[in-house]
Amino acid sequence: MNTWKLISTVLVILFVASFLPTAHAGEASSTATPIKHVIFIELENHAFDSIFGTYPFGYPVIENNITMSLMRPVNYIYNLSLLTLLMQSHGNVTWISVPSGKDYLHPYYANSTVLKDPVEGYSNYHEDWNWGKMNGFVNGSGPQSLAYISYEQVPLLWDYAEEYVLFDNYFSPTLSVTVPNRIAYITGFPTQVESDAPQFGLIPLNDSILYQLTENNISWGWYEYGYSRDFQLLSPDLYLGYNNTAPLPVSLLKGANQWNSHYHDLTDFLAQAKNGTLPSVSYVMFTGPMGYDDHVPGYDMHPPFNTTLAMIALDNVINAVMTSPEWNSTVIFITFDEGGGYYDPVPPPIVYGFGLANAPTLSKLLPGYFTLGQRIPLLMISPYAKEGFVDNYTASGYSILAFIDYNWHLPYLNPIVKEFGPNAILYGLNFTSPRAPLVLTPENWTYPVPLQYPIHYGYVATINNNYTEYNQLYHVMSMGNYSLPEYFTQGNVVQGSTASGQNSSQGFPSLLLMIPVLLVIIGIGLYLERRK
Repeated sequence: MNTWKLISTVLVILFVASFLPTAHAGEASSTATPIKHVIFIELENHAFDSIFGTYPFGYPVIENNITMSLMRPVNYIYNLSLLTLLMQSHGNVTWISVPSGKDYLHPYYANSTVLKDPVEGYSNYHEDWNWGKMNGFVNGSGPQSLAYISYEQVPLLWDYAEEYVLFDNYFSPTLSVTVPNRIAYITGFPTQVESDAPQFGLIPLNDSILYQLTENNISWGWYEYGYSRDFQLLSPDLYLGYNNTAPLPVSLLKGANQWNSHYHDLTDFLAQAKNGTLPSVSYVMFTGPMGYDDHVPGYDMHPPFNTTLAMIALDNVINAVMTSPEWNSTVIFITFDEGGGYYDPVPPPIVYGFGLANAPTLSKLLPGYFTLGQRIPLLMISPYAKEGFVDNYTASGYSILAFIDYNWHLPYLNPIVKEFGPNAILYGLNFTSPRAPLVLTPENWTYPVPLQYPIHYGYVATINNNYTEYNQLYHVMSMGNYSLPEYFTQGNVVQGSTASGQNSSQGFPSLLLMIPVLLVIIGIGLYLERRK
């Protein structure tokens, strides 16, 4: 073969390979990425802006080199001039007015780790939503729905957002209450379950990701605070009782008792993390053995339980993973089951259900479609997570299911999961090199913590959802054309320049590392050509 033809072939192969995810020494080829462990942590009842409405500056306002360098999500603070107004109004978001009868109320800083619970319920959430106008919260869930907290109440969540990836375009699976969302997180579609009443054995086992993982010999575990199989069998009056050994919501699957070896207390998770024996997929729940009703002892952030208790419990779990031998092969997702009735101005997209989805309200007007639930926080922690990054890909719990299927080379669980796909998750990951763990404790989690690498994004992310189905809905209802909520469109603006930073791109650093190799190959080619 001609020397230069050989060299050009090698160069093309190396160029293409430089854009592929980097495989690390000793890794098995069983996954599409270096991720071998997915950990899904589910908390309770908070919308995105109820926690991150003033991120990254917060209230009281912190404006320094760190907060100025972070990417900013679409939230209350869409213009830096608003920080002065926020201080003058003592944390009241006066530029957003939510109707309440003849008056208007504003989102306000709660300044408490103990919050009053908004009014919950399927009909209440639909009244909050108000056909995508996002202006019914005061009437649907009460004036307490306008409360927001900041870094003083949830410092750990803000530190993780600053250090890793925060999703600002992530929605709960369905516009409903706790149990319907929790089961949709493992089935990949809104089921017929539409209440939090005790229900068991309603859904085929093979509709779940747990069945898919089991059938493909991919290990998984379900870790529920206070779980005890004997405790549930001996206490049939408890929410998770009824002679059922599977924890909520797995108990909704027919025959879920056969998976008893997969159900654990949180102490088992901590031990397995320490020993490096975690399964491939872990579900970590803080709700407690009594399930939905009481949330005892309040580690899941459901109002009115103290957010500090939740931070300490969450910190123990995350640090166990970060100090585990498996840190360099792990991704952790921290999210909520649903928004709990808290105000958020971003309308949830209307999604085609492929004949699977249950949507009692919407399906009467748009057969075959369903509405995602409220916008809620999603944090992604991993040695491969981009630092200080806001992921604005349209995403839901279905995206996490798609990532699991993609990563383990499984067929997508169903057409809804396939439609969402894994790209929202992959967008926030950079497989060039793993980052060292950042172990935070109550002694050092004062926001903002020092960044691991210097970054400078300094601009607002944008949300570009497809809302065309809302127009179809409005035409069916003879309501004219749909208009996005004013406060969402105000906040969804581009400011500043393009992002830069150590973890802001994927693939480009690999190409830079290839330059010395390419130069050596060219040099060898020139030498061989001269010898001819």
